[in-house]
Parts: sequence; C-alpha cells; structure tokens
Amino acid sequence: MTILMMVFWAAWVMIVYTYCLFPVLLALFARLFSAPSHTEDQEVPEDELPRVAMLVAAYNEAAVITAKLANAWQIDYPADRFQLLIGSDGSNDGTVELLQAVSDSRLRCVFFPRRRGKISVLNDLVRETDADIIVMSDANTMFAPDAIRKLLRHFRDPRVGCVSGELSLEQHGGASGEGLYWKYEGWIKRNESRLGFLIGCNGGIFAMRRDLYRPLPPSTVVEDFVLTMCVLQSGYLVCFAPEAKATEPPCLTARAEMIRKIRIGAGGFQALGLTYALLHPKYGFRAFAYWSHKVLRWLVPMFLLVALGTNAALVGLNFYRLLLLLQLGGALIAARAYTARPGAKLPKWTRPISYFYLMNFALFCGFLRFLFRTQRVTWERAAR
Repeated sequence: MTILMMVFWAAWVMIVYTYCLFPVLLALFARLFSAPSHTEDQEVPEDELPRVAMLVAAYNEAAVITAKLANAWQIDYPADRFQLLIGSDGSNDGTVELLQAVSDSRLRCVFFPRRRGKISVLNDLVRETDADIIVMSDANTMFAPDAIRKLLRHFRDPRVGCVSGELSLEQHGGASGEGLYWKYEGWIKRNESRLGFLIGCNGGIFAMRRDLYRPLPPSTVVEDFVLTMCVLQSGYLVCFAPEAKATEPPCLTARAEMIRKIRIGAGGFQALGLTYALLHPKYGFRAFAYWSHKVLRWLVPMFLLVALGTNAALVGLNFYRLLLLLQLGGALIAARAYTARPGAKLPKWTRPISYFYLMNFALFCGFLRFLFRTQRVTWERAAR
C-alpha cells in the first residue's frame, strides 16, 4: 500500500512541477540571470531595413487566401524589400486560380502539383529567395501592420537568430479554453525569452535569419518547433516579441481542437528524435527548459494514467476514494466539452478543466500515432 501511495504522489508531483513549479522557477531564473538587450526598444532605421520574404505553405486555402493577400499588402514595410512567397501544396479548391489572378511584383507563387506536406513546401520556398530574413506564416494568420518591423528590431543584436511574434485568437465565442492556456504559455515564453532560449516559436508568425535555415526531413510534422531548436543548437538566441502581433480564428469546438492537438502531440514526440542533443546538460538552462517545458509536459498523460491506476488500487481508503472521484469528475467535464455542439455555452469554470484533460488525451493519442507511425505529414485543417 505504501508503495502505491508513493507512486501516486510521485506522478502528481511531476504533473504539478511541470505545470506550476517549473514556470515559477523559470520566472525566478529570468529575474536573476537574464541578460537584457536594448535592441528590441530601437526601431531599425529605414535605410538599414533588411530584405524580407514571408513564406506561406497553402493547401486548399481559397476561403482565406484573398484576405491573406490583402493583409500582406497592408504591412508597413518598403515594397522594394518585401516579398511574399506562397507555395500551393497540391491545392484543388480554387486557391491556385485566385493566386494566378493577382498581379503584384511583391508576390511570387510556386504551384506544386502533388501534395507533399508543409515542410517540403517550405524547404523549396527558401531556395527561391535570397532575402536576409524569412518570416514564416500561415494562410489564416493576419499580421498587424507593424508586426514585421517589431520582429526585426531584435535582429539588431547579432546573437539573435530567430524571433517569434505573439499569435492571439480572434474572439469567436466558442467553447474552448485555448485562449486562457495561451495566456499562460505567453508568460512562460516571456521568461524563456529573457534568458534567450524560447523553446519553440509559433508557426503563424516567426522570423529567422535565412542563412540559419536548414532543410528538414520531409516527414517533419512540427517544423516550427524543430527549426527553433536547430537555431538554439547553433548557439544563437531565440526571442519572443509580444509586441509583434498576429491573429487567427480559434477552433470552433473541442473536437476540432483535438484534431490539431493530436497532430502536434505526434509531432512533438517525433521532434525529440531530431533535437535530442539539446537535452544534454552541457546546454545548461536551455536543456533545463526543454526538459521541463516540453519533454515532461509531453509525458503528463502517462503520469495521469499512473496516478489514475494507483488511485483505483487505493480506492478502499476514504481519502483516495475522494481523489478518484475528483479525477473522474474532471474526465466527465472534458467529455461533456468534447461532445458539445458548436457555439455551446459551457460554464466558464469548466473550461480550464476540460482543456487540461482534452489536451493530455490528445497528447496520448499523438504518442500512439507516433509509436505506430500513423501520423501523416499532411493534415486536414481543423474547423475554425
């Protein structure tokens, strides 16, 4: 009985450390050891602005591609130093025809007849430009007019190799707890950035020095994360620029959110095989953050299963019977959110609980997909 109790509490200690203690420790380290850079507070002089290429891999984006083009032309950046490169990844919904109808010297389109996946398109698009800085974006991500200038301010520090902007969800009234979770993630990102090692950029808005881009294997699922870690492994800093803002629509339902989370979960476990070198203690704080922010978080579903199994074995004790009911209650709340109709108004207090359980269920499904190699590099867009 004592061993079961020890295993139960050890599992919950790991969960609490990952979600609660690590962020607090990180904030403390950021306060004690951050090396402030003043470049992010300085606008880049007009005559020093580098050549920039925004890269977008598009698959069946007819519903949003016109809005994306309009948004790109509203970006405050010299036209002679800005290029928009869009690669159509075998689109068959009219995306190609919409792009062919546009006549603008800043736009260059590459139409790939066969669908291969986002990273293959990006690998090819990077070879099509000689810009100093490449900005990664998605077709449904809309930039603030000054977003690129805000990203570029950080590159005045030659130690900086990659910068992530802040992606916010449009207000949509869905049943998701994703917005609250992103605020929590934003706090962690700010502290990682103060130490110079943001663990993973947001694929909708991030920039990197073109000469640091390394083509990734065609099977890579979470290319934004792997590219970020490659930059860190090269010895450059990766920063978070919350002042560089972009928005995209949220998932309409918890079920749609699950589709995306499962894919990200499978991609995360795959990414371990591509970036495991950064787990070595010689990388110091970078390794600490990678272990704590990502690896242990990816393992939380396993900790939850261990906690549930040992809790069930201890059900004969009143205190543990109560804990088991609480765990099962959280799972029921998550199940209710998962089956809710689009636009359903669930009590606000249930959203963090359902999001936590559904996110970890998605991670577990993603692990199974990784284990059995069933996750495809191509994917279907979640309903938004």
